[in-house]
Amino acid sequence: MNILRTFIITALGLALYPQGTLAAPSKSRPHSGDGILMIRTLPSLGNDPSGTLPLYREPGVERVAELKSHELPSLAPVLQGRGGEFPAAVTGKKGNWLHIIYDDAGREGWLESSRGWEYATWNTFLKGRGVKVLPGLKKEFYRLRRDPSPAAPQLEALSRQKNLRIIEIREDWALVLVDFTAYGWLRWRDGDGRFTISLDDRFDPQKH
Repeated sequence: MNILRTFIITALGLALYPQGTLAAPSKSRPHSGDGILMIRTLPSLGNDPSGTLPLYREPGVERVAELKSHELPSLAPVLQGRGGEFPAAVTGKKGNWLHIIYDDAGREGWLESSRGWEYATWNTFLKGRGVKVLPGLKKEFYRLRRDPSPAAPQLEALSRQKNLRIIEIREDWALVLVDFTAYGWLRWRDGDGRFTISLDDRFDPQKH
C-alpha cells in the first residue's frame, strides 16, 4: 500500500510539475555587496573571455575555487554585462585584491585584479544612471520619501513605468529624479543587501 501511495504521489508530481519544476526554487534578487567589478578581456593581449579565475580564502593564500568568467553568478535582472564583460559583486578590497561573490549560494573568495578590469563602489557606479524599480517587491520599496529614512514623509508611490535617474547614493538610499519633474529618496537595496532596482540602459551616462 505504501509503495502504491508513493507511486501515485510521484506520478501526480510529474504531471503537475513537468521537467523537474517541482524542486526548482525561484531565483532570488542578486546581492549588491559594496561595489562592482567588471571583468573584461583585452583582445590585443589575446585574453580568453572564458579564462580561469583562481579564488582564495585570503589574498593569495589557500585557493578555494577555480571557475570561468562566464560562470560567475548573474547580476540579471539588475545589470546586463556587455559583450566581453562579466560583472561581479564585490564585498571587500585589499590593495589589488577584491573579495567577490562567486556563486549563487553566496560563497565568497579573493580575486586578484587584472589589467583591463574596472572596480567601482556603487556610489560611483550608480551616480547619474537611469534605473527602474524591480517588480514583485513589498510596497515600502515603491515609496518615494522626502529624506533617506523609512520614517520620512512619503512624497509619492512609484510605478514600474517611472523613469528614475540617480543623483546621489547614501548607504541603502538613492536620491532619484523622477521623470525629470520631481525628486526624492528611494531604497535601492533592502536590509539584506539585495537590489530593489534595475539599470535602464537608455539612461546609461557612459553612452552619452
